[in-house]
Amino acid sequence: MNFYRSIFPLGLTFALGLFSPNAALAQHPDFPELDSLPVLDSVPAYEMAALARRLVDQTDQIREVFVRKAQRATLEREVVADQLAASEADTLAPPEEREILKKALKTTKEAEKIALADVAKAEKVLASVQKLPDQESEALRKSLPKAHKQVAALIPKPEPVEAPIAEVIGVPAVSDPANPPAAGAQDSLAVVAEQPPAPPKPAPRPQFKKYDPAGDVMLNPPARACALVVDTRDEFSGERRREAQKEELFRFTNPSLKAYLQDRDHVVCQASVAVKGSTYLLNLQFQINDANAKRAFGSLPKNGVAILKLLDGETLTLYNLRADEGVAGSDKVSYTFAGQYAIDPGMLKKLQKSLLDKVRIAWSTGYEDYETYNVDLLSRQLGCLLK
Repeated sequence: MNFYRSIFPLGLTFALGLFSPNAALAQHPDFPELDSLPVLDSVPAYEMAALARRLVDQTDQIREVFVRKAQRATLEREVVADQLAASEADTLAPPEEREILKKALKTTKEAEKIALADVAKAEKVLASVQKLPDQESEALRKSLPKAHKQVAALIPKPEPVEAPIAEVIGVPAVSDPANPPAAGAQDSLAVVAEQPPAPPKPAPRPQFKKYDPAGDVMLNPPARACALVVDTRDEFSGERRREAQKEELFRFTNPSLKAYLQDRDHVVCQASVAVKGSTYLLNLQFQINDANAKRAFGSLPKNGVAILKLLDGETLTLYNLRADEGVAGSDKVSYTFAGQYAIDPGMLKKLQKSLLDKVRIAWSTGYEDYETYNVDLLSRQLGCLLK
């Protein structure tokens, strides 16, 4: 089996989302913020050379974003192609499944073509920009703005936002009853007599409490209550065993499989932290909504890793203490896998103060990356257990 296909079973590649940046400044975290150029007429030569080198670095970073996107597009296309081939070889597979996979393959091919074109364009601009630092100061003064514009054009432009529609209501003018027209002016008196009564006085303006950042729940959310499902002490050894309640850590479905799975998510992970004596464990339970989960994922092997990537970029590696071959669900279209990963005592302080970004799980057929949504699960549950 192709290695890359084995590590991304059933098309579950970790999608790299490229959000539209604002003009020349990249707002997506994977893009560098493109520096704006000052007026170069009075900029010394050494500063222009530094600007040129900085532009080369930023262009190379932009190219790397497109390279990663193209790699993922290629992997996704290969996975969908494998799925289609397996479906066509399976005489029991419904025709609707093949049609869905054919459309998905067409979509992934188009996405791969666009991604590869972006890479080629970025490499062409990078090759041009790399010549800037070697230019003389006067030539650099002329070519730097043009090169900067070419680099800015690589970053996707934001989609236009429609302006809100406001309904304008015209109100006819009302004459002032405190200043009636002069006596004898019959037409004017008639107009005054036809005027509607004066509108009621407006309601008093509401009084607002002064903003206090300390009371803002968005900045200072209230602590969630600790929920323990186990809190016992071994009568023989005296060791205390505690386990927090399971919470959903993430769920993931590749966009190319959403039509096939309809209203189901492909991978749903529940997580909890437990402690027995001085041993801390991360329990992960995976529900795979796929009848072919055993073939695609295999099992959770003993000593298989779970690599935790934190929001600050640091990674921590945990090891599975026991193998799990998975249990088929009663619906015959799902499997449940359970892993028990040991947390080294030296990681506890870091995990208490950090938020979780992504998780890489090693299956027997390869590894898979997942983006977590319950980012403070580990820090909260460890805080409960360490009290």
